Amino acid sequence: MLKYYLTSTPVLLRKMLGVFLLITGFWATAFAQQRVSGKVLDADGTALPGVSILIQGTEKGTVTGIEGEFSLDVPADAVLEFNFLGYLKQVVVVKNRTAINVTMEADSKVLDEFVVTGMGLKTKKDALGYSTTTVSGKEIVESQRDNWFNSLAARIPGASVGSTSGMAGSSSLINLRGTSSLFGSNQPLIVVDGVLVDNSTFNQGALVSDRPNRDNDYTNRAADINPNDIESITVLKGPEAAAIYGANAGNGAIVITTKKGQIGRGRVSYDNAFRVEQVYRIPETQSVFGQGNNGITDLNTRRTFGPAYGSEVQLYNNSDNFFRQGFSQRHNMVFEGGSKDVTYRWSNSFQDYKGVIPGNSLQNFSSRLVGSVQLSPKVRTETNFAYINSVNDKVFRGANGVLLNLLSWPANDDIRQYETAAGTRRRLLSSATELDNPLFNADRNFNQDQTNRFQGSINLILDPVKWLNMRATLGTDRYTQSGVTVEHPESNAGLTSNGQLESYISINRLDNANFTARANKKVGKLGASLLIGTQIVSSRNDVTSQRGQKFFDPDFYNINNTDPTTHRAKSQITRKHLIGVFAQAEINYDELVYLTATGRNDWTSTLPPENRSYFFPSMGLSFLASKLIPENNVLTYLKLRASYAEVAKDAPPHRIGSILEPRLTTGGGYSYGFFGGNPNLKPEYVVAREVGFEARFFKDRVTLDFAHFFRTSYNQISPPRTSYGTGFVLSYINSGTLSNWGYEASLGIIPVKTPNLTWSVNFNFTRLDSRADRLPLDLPEYYVSDSWLFGNVRNSLFKGGPLTTFGAVDYLRNTKGDILINPGTGLPELNGANFTAVGDRNPDFALGIYNTFVYKDFSFSFLFDIRRGGDVFNGNAAFLYSSGYSNRLLDRTQPYVFKGVMRDGRENSDNPTPNTLAIVPQYQTGFFGALSDADFIQ
Repeated sequence: MLKYYLTSTPVLLRKMLGVFLLITGFWATAFAQQRVSGKVLDADGTALPGVSILIQGTEKGTVTGIEGEFSLDVPADAVLEFNFLGYLKQVVVVKNRTAINVTMEADSKVLDEFVVTGMGLKTKKDALGYSTTTVSGKEIVESQRDNWFNSLAARIPGASVGSTSGMAGSSSLINLRGTSSLFGSNQPLIVVDGVLVDNSTFNQGALVSDRPNRDNDYTNRAADINPNDIESITVLKGPEAAAIYGANAGNGAIVITTKKGQIGRGRVSYDNAFRVEQVYRIPETQSVFGQGNNGITDLNTRRTFGPAYGSEVQLYNNSDNFFRQGFSQRHNMVFEGGSKDVTYRWSNSFQDYKGVIPGNSLQNFSSRLVGSVQLSPKVRTETNFAYINSVNDKVFRGANGVLLNLLSWPANDDIRQYETAAGTRRRLLSSATELDNPLFNADRNFNQDQTNRFQGSINLILDPVKWLNMRATLGTDRYTQSGVTVEHPESNAGLTSNGQLESYISINRLDNANFTARANKKVGKLGASLLIGTQIVSSRNDVTSQRGQKFFDPDFYNINNTDPTTHRAKSQITRKHLIGVFAQAEINYDELVYLTATGRNDWTSTLPPENRSYFFPSMGLSFLASKLIPENNVLTYLKLRASYAEVAKDAPPHRIGSILEPRLTTGGGYSYGFFGGNPNLKPEYVVAREVGFEARFFKDRVTLDFAHFFRTSYNQISPPRTSYGTGFVLSYINSGTLSNWGYEASLGIIPVKTPNLTWSVNFNFTRLDSRADRLPLDLPEYYVSDSWLFGNVRNSLFKGGPLTTFGAVDYLRNTKGDILINPGTGLPELNGANFTAVGDRNPDFALGIYNTFVYKDFSFSFLFDIRRGGDVFNGNAAFLYSSGYSNRLLDRTQPYVFKGVMRDGRENSDNPTPNTLAIVPQYQTGFFGALSDADFIQ
């Protein structure tokens, strides 16, 4: 990464900045008499960028650059003030000097003293009765992920971060401390500078085609945030920490603080980053046997159960011929400056990311303007406006996606030859429904999303008296996401319809308003704080989609190029409103013991009138034990903490009554959909408890944070299948209880600390467990159908079992657990349609190890993300095995005997009949479809 700082702006740029400063009411002061230059370092000799330098008695100043350097015109008798968060203020008299170097000392009383918690308020860390984790914006940027969500992996105890794929623009999700809802969202709330931000992912169910999100990926919208604008991220891991946010934060919250303008002369900074990507690991496939069945060549099938390739056959490395070298570049430019009364920061970022898959790319432009004005000694305003534009070109996933097509392409055929001389699709088989050549798929099918987004907030902060702070915040997050998918007339997906085009426009709006008043008083050794506030949240989503089929011109992608008789349209409107009032009281004795109590009441539009108002409390206790221990060089800090919290979560919108849906068949009209309404819905409740401690040793060279938590979720809102006699398939009800518990620990060590070299290492440990105490309607198994992705494996919950189990159709077994074999075929028999628990996705533990080395002005860091245990369903392996491309059983020409006992009536006796029937897999292709999908859970 290269960084450039321009402290003297060109004439044209100064004119542009002058216009901006005129708007904000700030003008630079006149040039001074002499120039002072120097560097600002910490006690270890490390450069400190961003240090504020102000000429005492004036509004003139500057900010240090990336290497701690500064340059400033000052009067000969000037006095300079050096200020930096976490360090003691330094005052230096110039005395006609032109070179001044300053060493700043860390302020142990300020360092890490406050964290940003509910409603954008800063809270003293000593007072928190729960665990929080803070990640700096610098760590986020240095990870160089195109979706900054992924940069949180292994850095936060209790958090699980996953990406849907490695493609440019792929969505990511984060889960804090396990699953709290059976069917609702388990994602934390995203808050930026006190304002709620939409992190939803577009749902394909809103399209005319009404498909689940399996074959397409829509970026989670919080990924739009420019990581270079992030100052810090505070993770509130559960209801204990996030209860003040109400129903929206039942799964915790990620609180983002963006960078603000620094006092000093206007300056321009520029940095960039470049990344090259190569595919280094894909599923291995066999290139020994060719197309056919039962050992006989059949060129009309893609399955490779035919004879072995001869030595004269040319074989191709189709994987290398398909993937390309990925390249990513990001450019950032920032204009910032200000005085003690007015500050500004205008950042602009452009990202261009070409993925390793042909046709996959992401372009993103972001511009954010942040300003603050001290209107009077007691009144301040802060504004934050951002515009974001992104364009994501994608390829299809799933059954018609490029990966399965690539893995199942015969090794004796070159995928690069996907066109005929006439420019049409070259077919491998005579079958009309064969899978697409992956290069044809990426080239001729079209799949694109575009997003235009505006985020803004206005804050008015009043300090009418010393002990009272009042804050009013208005925020909005609005974006329009549009997309087009085209299935070419010659592609497998578009063949029967002679091509298909589907487009959509999704208009989203999330508005929220907060008002808080916070009073602080101290009488003797007794301190007290009272916070009261209210919050209004309104969300709206309008989706309009249209579809047309039967292209007139196969290479012109427009709805007007499709047969008008096939045109279909669909409109979906979603509304939700929530009002909350809350209060938080904190009492401390001599800053030794802190007791905090919070209460909130919400009113939601998604529940019936008699149940839409609900109250939930929380309490936290912290004890600074180290204050009672004599000062020593071993234990420098020890805090014990405990917390209890309840949070209620409301239902999805429009589930109280049964909904009429438009019919897309000829004739149109409306009829009821799959979901039946429930006018008796109640909120879903989460009860959480946590105990833990924080300790620092050897003058903060060793830090330790430990937490043990337990969480119960009851009155689960979920839609199990109902009797068809009701006229509906599904209906939301309150039923089911889930439990999560676990341990978290974060250990920080600084093994080496010298004036030139510092080595620090952080260990983040997580152990989670869960249990389905009760399933909806006391069912023996509950599953979400959208998790049923391949074969007979799905995400299933069984009563008394973990919340992370795989359910699958397993083998029939006798009372001793032996697999039963069919005496007529020698193949194992499956357990019909009965799903059983066959694996658990939850790892035994997760460990993140983050190392940082700083040598003078150079830094080097790396991260290990370690997970032990936890099962994974290898759907790729199951697909390759059933279609003959797997490397398993390359000795398929040799006899094979399944281990088990015959199902001959004696299977449950003391002497069951062992299976001795030998099968030659090469000549009985059914052998490869006889395995249970549970065999591919690893």
